[in-house]
Amino acid sequence: MKKFIMSLGLLLAAATAAFAGDKPEFPGGDEALKAYIEKNLQYPSHAKQNGVEGIVNVQFAVMPDGSIGTIKIVRMVDPDLEQEAIRLVKNMPAWTPADKNGVAVESTAQVAVPFVLD
Repeated sequence: MKKFIMSLGLLLAAATAAFAGDKPEFPGGDEALKAYIEKNLQYPSHAKQNGVEGIVNVQFAVMPDGSIGTIKIVRMVDPDLEQEAIRLVKNMPAWTPADKNGVAVESTAQVAVPFVLD
């Protein structure tokens, strides 16, 4: 399962605030984000029993202090999977925020959370 999840890759696309110089980044980068999701993902038992799989795209605000702000589901798959993806994002460590001219600014980021059964 790990190889399949890793081969899917995790989409990390950041759309920063207007004219922001750098995009927000998970501490340690994309590989650390993949490891965080792999370690902390708890496949919902109801979805697992019903064979539900998919990729849940989650968009969220990264605040100037690196904390996670508003979270929304961009690509819906199943309510149980969506709730787990939201839980993962809410529990993420603080991100490195985007910056504009050396000043941290609010921006948005998107993460794709893959749910794949063995």
